[in-house]
Amino acid sequence: MPIGETYLNINGRIATEPTRRELDDGGESLGFLVISTERRFDKETGKWVDGHKCSVWVTCWRRLARHVGVSLRKGDEVMVAGRLRTREYDDDGATRCVTEVDAYAVGPNLARATATVVRVRAGTHVAGAPEASPAPETREQPRVAPEPCSAGVVRDAA
Repeated sequence: MPIGETYLNINGRIATEPTRRELDDGGESLGFLVISTERRFDKETGKWVDGHKCSVWVTCWRRLARHVGVSLRKGDEVMVAGRLRTREYDDDGATRCVTEVDAYAVGPNLARATATVVRVRAGTHVAGAPEASPAPETREQPRVAPEPCSAGVVRDAA
């Protein structure tokens, strides 16, 4: 890891519909907000309660952007790994800061969902991605009848 880089792993829920952008070089990016909420047991009430929340904007690039775009939606529980950064911008003369993660890996949180793995060979595209392509190679998985929540991801029925 390069010195001065801060890497982060975050588990949370996608809070916004992922937004796709085309890049000048023909590639694409995809961004969405992830909110991670601490859960703790309140001994006085005997119940689990929400604690602190952490929200971070996640940006995926190129192939990862395509794969996330066809696999995950708002409300899905995810695990994100990437480089943490703070970006400053001007808002009508006031300097603002936003915390972002440049993701290098994103996936469903399998503690809360099941997923069917679809392996994609180099040079092919995922079904549902913007460009038409040959069908990707799939590995069949036994299904348990939980409730579906988005393409390839199934939310836990409990």
